[in-house]
Amino acid sequence: MKFEEAVARVRTLTDLRRIAGAHVVDHRQLSDEELRAAVVKVKPQYLHPETVECVLERVLYNDQSKDVRVVSRIIIVDILLDQYDFSMPFDRTEEDVIAFEQSVINASNETDLADLAGGDAASRRCRDVEMYNFVLSVAWEHHESVSPDEANLLRNLRRRLRINDWDHRILEAKLGKYPKPENASHTRADVADIRKRLQADGLLFAVRDDDNTDIDVIPVELAHVMRKILGLRIRTEAYKELLKYRRLRRKAHLIEVLERQQVPFGRYDTVDQLVQRVIWDVPVDKAIASASPRYGLNSEELSNWCRDLSLSPTGSIDDKTTRIIEHFDQLRPRLETEADEREFWYQFYEDLAWRRYDGLRSQHVIEKDLEIESKFEDATSFLFANKLNHPPLRQGGSNRPDGLLSLRSEYMMWDNKSKESPVNLQDHILQFDAYMEQADKRVPVFLVIGPAFTEDSETVAIRYHAEHFDRNIVLITADELKALAEEWNSSRNRQREEPFPLGLLAASGRYDRRRIGKLY
Repeated sequence: MKFEEAVARVRTLTDLRRIAGAHVVDHRQLSDEELRAAVVKVKPQYLHPETVECVLERVLYNDQSKDVRVVSRIIIVDILLDQYDFSMPFDRTEEDVIAFEQSVINASNETDLADLAGGDAASRRCRDVEMYNFVLSVAWEHHESVSPDEANLLRNLRRRLRINDWDHRILEAKLGKYPKPENASHTRADVADIRKRLQADGLLFAVRDDDNTDIDVIPVELAHVMRKILGLRIRTEAYKELLKYRRLRRKAHLIEVLERQQVPFGRYDTVDQLVQRVIWDVPVDKAIASASPRYGLNSEELSNWCRDLSLSPTGSIDDKTTRIIEHFDQLRPRLETEADEREFWYQFYEDLAWRRYDGLRSQHVIEKDLEIESKFEDATSFLFANKLNHPPLRQGGSNRPDGLLSLRSEYMMWDNKSKESPVNLQDHILQFDAYMEQADKRVPVFLVIGPAFTEDSETVAIRYHAEHFDRNIVLITADELKALAEEWNSSRNRQREEPFPLGLLAASGRYDRRRIGKLY
């Protein structure tokens, strides 16, 4: 959306005054029409590179509130500037901020320090990561926040040690400090407050479209200025599309790019893993070719690619590379939907729990009896990821629970027990205890999912809690868990795109929906 159109569509006079306050003198004295005209008149001030850079520096790095720094970066850099049209509905912005924060927490629970060094614990890179992690922990020591001075010190150290922003967030989350202490996520209200702050700084406009939908917008002209300042040459989605080109996707090419840019990677990384490392750490032009030092696609290969894209094949390596990058950045996003077979299994969730062999075979859910256990587990993963918005964490080894979730700075585990008769917790309590004992974080909630439970199972769960005050074994049937998932995912629930608050399940014994209270 162009600047003038965005000004014309600003949704309320209050929003308009807030946005005008960044650069319009005496904005409080003007009428709606006068105010819109005044904002358009001072458009050059909203787009002035030095002014924009100063404001970005303040909100992303120097604001006294770490909440402002964290959420502003997600809204501006990770969400809006990564959109094709630099806009997003209010509700979606809020949902995506919360989802992004949760993705960092989940990744931190799946990542060791050595993983950030390409899996080589003896490398110089791993020592650099350990040093940065130590300085980061000292910055947080005895504090509930990191000051702007400390944040800038860490920023300079990241540059020196080549630690990217994603790695920084992962390390901060591993300390239990991202996005807030105890890995608590920001709320919709938090995002709404910081949205207003960004409007007042002239970085973000609040507009209303023809369908009366409220939308966050960075005007196109302003977005281009911001991207240049932040070094964002291409959207993430477009970068991924560019790297699908067969000559760039060769493993030898990806390894050469990473080595030239001194980015660590694992010896056994797959092509997809190498591509992800390139996207995170390599400027897009350096992922294609370089004239000095020379590597990547040569001039003839670039010319052929340009012809394939109906672009001019003439000029230097840099000229052709720039045309290719701009071509992909201007592509509209592709809508791709992949069928998830787990959704089909989820429809037969209770039948899988009760091991109803005949019905499952007749519906082509299973061909062999042994498939029931794995499909019950996979359907549960689908339930948590797609209905309750908690993607399960990756787990290593074989002696582990069926599922693991991030519960702020702790874990929630679950285990599936499909049987033709009620589950007796006593038969499995030692197994579950071992899972919790070997975890590297507290496990306040352990969910046992079965078809039904024996009468004395609740007593076993309560006695276990009496010996382990910080652990709750919750017995929930498949139909109860599915009903809860469907209730949370209902169109009547305005919070359905947010993660379900797992802490509500922390009550030992049989699950009781009444304990949770009203969800919406």
